[in-house]
Amino acid sequence: MTVRINTAKDGTTTYQSQSIGRTDALCLFTADILPNYENAEVIRVTYNTPASSTGNEDAVKGNPYIEFPVAADYTKLEKLDLSLHLSDFVGYDMGSEYEEFFTKYLGYPAKLVYVGNSTREVKGNLAPNQVHLTKENDFDKSKGIMAAPSEWFVFGFFTWILWYLLGWRTEGSKYSILFSDVAPVMVASTVSMEELNGGKREGEKELSLDITKMRPNIVLEPSASDEMKPFEEDYWAELEVGGKGEGGTRKIVLTGNCGRCKSLNVDYETGKQLPVHGQMLKRLSDMKRRVDTGHGYAPIFGRYGFIAKDSLERDVRVGEAVAVTKKNEERTVFYWPGLSTGTKAPR
Repeated sequence: MTVRINTAKDGTTTYQSQSIGRTDALCLFTADILPNYENAEVIRVTYNTPASSTGNEDAVKGNPYIEFPVAADYTKLEKLDLSLHLSDFVGYDMGSEYEEFFTKYLGYPAKLVYVGNSTREVKGNLAPNQVHLTKENDFDKSKGIMAAPSEWFVFGFFTWILWYLLGWRTEGSKYSILFSDVAPVMVASTVSMEELNGGKREGEKELSLDITKMRPNIVLEPSASDEMKPFEEDYWAELEVGGKGEGGTRKIVLTGNCGRCKSLNVDYETGKQLPVHGQMLKRLSDMKRRVDTGHGYAPIFGRYGFIAKDSLERDVRVGEAVAVTKKNEERTVFYWPGLSTGTKAPR
């Protein structure tokens, strides 16, 4: 994770987590796992020079990059006290080499922080054992769910073990995450993406949005054209991957909606906001996707989730059948103290 270094007049230093929703230019950094996904040893982060600054927008050669080990020896690194969405944790400063790289290409003081053995608390109602509960004083109540068997297919590659290492952990009955925003898994569908791209305003030359800009871990596509409706994932509560054969079933518990930010409007070629005709956030809003009061004015696309405890460290690959085994009767309402609508960070 990259953090911005803020130094006050009195000399005190604070660190602010960075995301594309906050800093457009972060989209110019891409990561590769080397030598390959199955035998991950090194992560290479490349700074892709903005097309508008090269004078030759057809090709950019020799983009600068930096590499760091997947499993760093954090015991030798300096500890930093950090907080992400009021969820406190300890990070480990990767050192001056990485600070210089990110500071140079972001244009402000920044560090690369390693998670090490640290975890963060899952706040509000995002943890699987807090599904549907929308207020702090409602945590002793629950609502029912109903089964809804439907089969679709995984349209993307993901692995339980990597999510376990980079996304979330369990400690007894508590749920914890690492550097993930609020949950380690994001699910979306190709049908909803097609609906979004079909919502262009008449007479305007709007751009189409690629699904990668939504940053899902899992993308589902129907096995038949009439099997899935746009945005029906709003109600999904649980997915089951595979059957009782080889590999067995693996489950994902879906707990909250994803409210979208201005990162959808970023041009990945220039690292800047797109012109108005290409801004997908407004198109999503125009389609009346402000369906979660917990996200206020942010339109919804996709669902947050967690890997079920008995499915950790088990692989899932492209093409496996997926069934929606549970649905909520109503949409869940996002609640995370200090982040959701109507809640404030403590002073």
